[in-house]
Amino acid sequence: MSESLETIRRKYHQKRALLITLILIFFISAAVSLFQLRQSITIINEHYGTSVFSMFQLKMELRRFDDALTLYQAAPNAGHLRQLQSRYEILWSRFPVLIEGDDGAQIRIIETAESTLNQAFNTVKSLEHDVFNKLPVDPDYSVQIQQTLAPQFSAIDTLSMQDYYRTNAIFNRSDSHILRLQQQLILLMFGLIITGSLLLVMIIRESRLNRYQAEHDSLTDIPNRAFLKREITRYNDKTQPFALHLLDLNGFKEINDTLGHHVGDALLQAVSRRLVDEIDKCYASVTCRLGGDEFAIIQTTIGRKQSLNTVTDKIISLFDRPFVIDQHSCFIGVSIGSVTYPEHGNDASTLLTRADIAMYTAKERAPESKQMLFDFDMDIQINRRQQLQRDLREAIDAEKLQLVYQPIVSFETQCVASLEALLRWNHETFGAIPPLEIIEIAEKYSLANQLGCWVINQTCSQIAQWQASGFKPLPVAVNISPSMHQLDLASIINQALTDHDLPKGLIRIEVTEDTSMRILKETQNMLPELARQNISIALDDFGTGLSSLSHLQQLPIKTLKIDRCFISKITEDHTSSLLVKNIICIGHDLGMRVVAEGIENTAAARLLTDYQCDYGQGYLFSKPLAPHLIPECCNRLATEYFTEMAT
Repeated sequence: MSESLETIRRKYHQKRALLITLILIFFISAAVSLFQLRQSITIINEHYGTSVFSMFQLKMELRRFDDALTLYQAAPNAGHLRQLQSRYEILWSRFPVLIEGDDGAQIRIIETAESTLNQAFNTVKSLEHDVFNKLPVDPDYSVQIQQTLAPQFSAIDTLSMQDYYRTNAIFNRSDSHILRLQQQLILLMFGLIITGSLLLVMIIRESRLNRYQAEHDSLTDIPNRAFLKREITRYNDKTQPFALHLLDLNGFKEINDTLGHHVGDALLQAVSRRLVDEIDKCYASVTCRLGGDEFAIIQTTIGRKQSLNTVTDKIISLFDRPFVIDQHSCFIGVSIGSVTYPEHGNDASTLLTRADIAMYTAKERAPESKQMLFDFDMDIQINRRQQLQRDLREAIDAEKLQLVYQPIVSFETQCVASLEALLRWNHETFGAIPPLEIIEIAEKYSLANQLGCWVINQTCSQIAQWQASGFKPLPVAVNISPSMHQLDLASIINQALTDHDLPKGLIRIEVTEDTSMRILKETQNMLPELARQNISIALDDFGTGLSSLSHLQQLPIKTLKIDRCFISKITEDHTSSLLVKNIICIGHDLGMRVVAEGIENTAAARLLTDYQCDYGQGYLFSKPLAPHLIPECCNRLATEYFTEMAT
């Protein structure tokens, strides 16, 4: 990995701690700012009052009432009397504001305020009778009223001055406190701006980092599938022609399995570096890793087909040189599938699918390195394959498949010794599907185990039907696909035999070179367990693989089947004849029975009899037959063939 897990974990914890710190600072600053703002408002609300104004109004009304008394005394008339009485009522109304209202609460802080106001108010109230009853008849009584009010003038003046100085001092203190709060608030707001800005920067950076990580491969640090699809869509929107090359590494799995995943990871990094350095920089292209050992290259500028081949030839040449990883020289090949826009598709999904088809076609045609440009005939083939895999699922469930049986004849007893079950599928659209293609589709689309179990159960059912009709049951060999090694095959076979009331030993297993190699590699105990359960094992197509002799040593094989490619030339080619003779001898020396496949004429049968071959199978005896024809065929072979051999 480009970064160790510990480094990534440490960076993550550092980022989280920084983010938590910034968030705490931000919210603490915001909370303190709100608290101080509220405190400032509270101070203003608490100390901002109208007591000074109210006292001033009270003084003014006292003066005006006194002036009204003087005026009425000097010129007594009804108009001056009404004015005097009105002034008295206004003066009366000023006292409850100070005594009972909010202003009174502020003034009462002064020690003598309450008593002074109450005394003055009581004095004013005591004059009510004089103002409304005596003055209308005796204007000179105004002098007596003025003398009564005179002491209150000095008391109210004194109280007013005390309230003024007190309020002024409060305002001075509040102003300085509010100023300090404002200064602190400014600092806190500055802190909020700084932390908010840092948080915004972190969010933007993390967003960019997350997008980068979402569109780049963590192992190789090159763009990934998401980036590739976005780029393809962008070029599609611009209607700009481009080429897409899909790469699959050949031989990578073996290196990864044998040398370890750390070497495999380092190899993928080396491949990506070589592609970026020698393809992207030279041909204005973009290399992406799709996952596993698959890469993609967008060639943004294409002209003639020659320019397309120039890039792909260069890519293939890069893999001619070994990759040196941890002192290991790793040789791998590459299969390339290429498509062009808009010729082969107008969207990312179509282009990737068709490039994938071309790439797998290249892989099938060359085991090392090859490039294939997509052809619409490939699309037809893949559509056929897709339809077959869908229909195969239905065919298994609906029993639309058939089994035919080919006799295996004993040269010694001159009768049919066993049968081989062969799969047939007559498709409604495509007609007869070759058995190898059926197996290939089943393996590729995870249907092989289901298909194998169906073949075993169907074979047991047919044996039971023969037995019920009076035909002596014969052992039947069934072919297993490579993936069936994952199952408990011995239990499946024995259970099928039990379900149909059949004895053990009637089902035999045939494995090919490829199947046996896979079994040896992944589940070494499977074939020995079959042998312990009295299930005979035959090695099919012997002589065509690379490890046949080692298989004879490692596997519990009871029967050896010589491939038809040797038998077909046995009467014409001396080398083939010698090979067959020696294979038979080797099999006998190892205690095995030998079956010759593909016998088509009596000359080959006579020669195999001379070589002491045990069994024969082929069109000379019978082609594969439907189940109801097998009893008659077995009876006929016992008379016709060996009579012909004798003559």
